[in-house]
This record gives sequence, structure tokens and C-alpha cells, in this order.
Amino acid sequence: MTVTKQTSLEDQIKKLALDEGAALVGICSAEIIKDKDSSDDNFLLPGAQSVVSIAINHTDEIVKKYLAKEDQLGLCHEMEHIYKDLLRIGDKIKELLEEKGFHAFRCNIYRNVNTKNKTMVPTIRNLIKLIEKEKDPNTELSEKEAKTRDRTLKQFSYMITATPRKQPRGFLTPPNISHRRAAVASGLGRVGWSGNVITEKYGARVLFGSILTDAKLTPDTPLKNNPCVNCKLCEKSCQGGLFAKDETETIKIGDVEETIAKRNNDRYCNAICMGMIGQNKFKEWSTWSPFRLDDDRLPLDDSITEYVGNLYVKALEKGGKQAGIVLNTIENTFLGRDVKPVGEVFRPTCGCCQMVCGPDIKSKKESYNLLVNSGCVDE
Repeated sequence: MTVTKQTSLEDQIKKLALDEGAALVGICSAEIIKDKDSSDDNFLLPGAQSVVSIAINHTDEIVKKYLAKEDQLGLCHEMEHIYKDLLRIGDKIKELLEEKGFHAFRCNIYRNVNTKNKTMVPTIRNLIKLIEKEKDPNTELSEKEAKTRDRTLKQFSYMITATPRKQPRGFLTPPNISHRRAAVASGLGRVGWSGNVITEKYGARVLFGSILTDAKLTPDTPLKNNPCVNCKLCEKSCQGGLFAKDETETIKIGDVEETIAKRNNDRYCNAICMGMIGQNKFKEWSTWSPFRLDDDRLPLDDSITEYVGNLYVKALEKGGKQAGIVLNTIENTFLGRDVKPVGEVFRPTCGCCQMVCGPDIKSKKESYNLLVNSGCVDE
């Protein structure tokens, strides 16, 4: 008599993920990734027991061309397709779990703002149109249009320059789950000096997705050794100044404790990665953003929050490409990148702390050298 070994649900999930194009897949308990500030699985699926973490890697050659300033859109388009593939694979895993009688929830790749204000995006689009009309020598704003422009710009200025504690309630993000925490707990990687998850095979050049389920799945074991070699090339690649050079902070994910670079105000990252400016700390090279500060550098005190907020306001007032950056940011914040069709690409101009981090120290050094020798992008 032939005995057929029954395939476990865990193995079925992993095979499905890999067959559909995932580079890495792992499982952790939902409880282990809970964090009161950044990660609450039950916010999205009450009664969640397990999380399936999946990852897809970037192509090294595409990353290198991005860092060397040879091709920006190559990475942007690849990132766009990875987002869609993570969602598609997540939906497949969700369907499998539901076929087995369990509840499941495929998480978005990025958290959307917790707001009931569905008019933000069209409001900013209309504001940009009014500003462009005002700049056109062949047109003139009506009195009503001028009042709308002034009122909207004032409201936007208040929202974007307010400190986090004073921001309108609708601008706060919900306690979704953290894909990074799930990836670490599932054994896909460990948190490196920059705060990015570093995998053994791909370094930090990966994007993650997560699927929640009330099925009690057998969890995988976290990586014993951290692939981060503490070269700190990530910190040296950050134009904004998000990372402290020598100060550290400790985070804990389940039983895994990580020591990482202390984070400075995230507005340093907002200014650079959202394309408001392309230079700050280093003048020999820039990110893909062509825009420069009127001042020499971003302020090094608490005024950074209002300062960067005002960069967004000034960009709207200037119109053109800079206003387009603001609109892109608002669209991706309020609408989310997950629902945008392929072709309406989100164009990052930085992400260098992640992209320089290849799978080994040789790759990291080569990538860093490509970046710092890439020169400056002109408007």
C-alpha cells in the first residue's frame, strides 16, 4: 500500500508564494509583532493568529543604474511592479486560506492616512490649477478663484507645517501592522543599522508584504545572525541626515533585540526622499531631485518640522515640477500607492540608504562608490 504524505498548510502557503514569484516567504505569530505605536494586527483582522510575510527583491543592475544616475525610471517601474506582485501574491494566499475555512486579510503595502477627508487630493489638484492660471500671462483669476486659492493655501500650510502633536486628527496614520516586524519575526531578515531589514541573499534591496489569518500556523525561526555588517554606508549615503552617526537606539521584535542608528526627525527624510531637495549634507553629489535649498543646509534643531513643511508650501506656490512633487506626495498619502494603476508611477528620488545595501560588503562598497561619484542632477 502506498502512503501519501499530507502536505501541511504552511508548506502549501510557502510553495504557492514561491511559485507565484515571491523571493522569500516566512510565517510568524501575530502576537509577536504587536507594538502599541506601530503594529497591531487586530486592527485589520480581529482574532488574527498568524502573519505570512513575503518579499520580492530588486534587480541589482537596475539598482546600480539608479545609484549611478544613469536611469531613474527603471527602478521606479520595477518598484511599481513589485508592489503589484506583492498584492497579487497576497491575494492568492488569502484565497488559499479562505478555501481552507480560515479568515484572512491581505495588507496594503503602504499605510494610508486615517482620514475621512476624501476631498484632499482634488482640492490640491484644483489649487495647483489656480496657481498655474495665475502665472499664465494670458489668463487672470476671478475674485472667487483668488479667494479659493488663498484659503486653500492657508489650510494646506497649517496642515503641513504643524508639529505631529498638533496636526489635524485626520492626518495621523492608523495602527496597521509593520511589514518589517513581520519579516524579522518570520526569519526573512534582521534589522540593520539604517532600520531597513537586511536579508542574507539580497541585502536591503527587497520590498515586503503581509497576510493576516486566524489560522494558527507553525511559526518560522528568526535569523540567528544579523546580515548587517555595520559598515554604516547607509548613514553615509543619507543626504538628509536622518541617522545619527554614532548614537544608537534599541528595538525589540519578539525575542530579537536590535541596536540601530538613532533616528533624527523624519522631516530630514521627507525633504530628500520626497524630492523637495536633492542636496543637504554632501555637495559633491545629489539625489535624483534637481531642486536646491536657498539656504546652505536644513536646520539642525526642532525648527526642521516647520521648515520642511514650508518647503511644501513654497513648492505649491512655485507651480510646475515642484508643485507636482507635492501633488504626488498627497496622492500617495491619501489614496495610497496600492490602488494606483501601473503607469502612474511614484517616483522616489532617494532611498539610497536601502539601495546601497547589497548582499555582501563588496556589493555595498561598489554601490556606495557609484552613488558618491554620480555627480549632481540639474533642473
